[in-house]
Amino acid sequence: MVRFVHVLSLCALSSFATAQSFNLEMNSTDPTQFGEPRKEMLNTEEMEKAGIAPVSVEFSVQLKKPIPMGCQYIYRVTNTSDRTVSLKGFTVPDAKFNEKLKPGASIDLLTNTMSRCGATKEEKKERGCIDCAPSINIQEIEVK
Repeated sequence: MVRFVHVLSLCALSSFATAQSFNLEMNSTDPTQFGEPRKEMLNTEEMEKAGIAPVSVEFSVQLKKPIPMGCQYIYRVTNTSDRTVSLKGFTVPDAKFNEKLKPGASIDLLTNTMSRCGATKEEKKERGCIDCAPSINIQEIEVK
């Protein structure tokens, strides 16, 4: 039984080792507007071996609304490269995506989080969901 748990743990760690995670900044003056885009160059070991250059993308997030047990966000992913890219990943573990983006194209992903963003109801009303630290995780990248 202990060996099974160790193997299971190793498999989980190896799958996360290839994922790329990005914490996104909310718009501090108006969280219902998209925050400053985070510009990233995505690359994988397989892309390097094949001689494929990294692809540039932008990630941004905005608050859609607070919900009873958490927050609802819209994540925007924009392909700023000159090649078509397919991305697989998740914003929260049960909100997975698999999207193909042509050059210049964007997608919006709607996600509910189930984490409380303030210790009290007053804090949640005052700060909304701005302190939740939303993130996006890319697990697979394919460039065409």
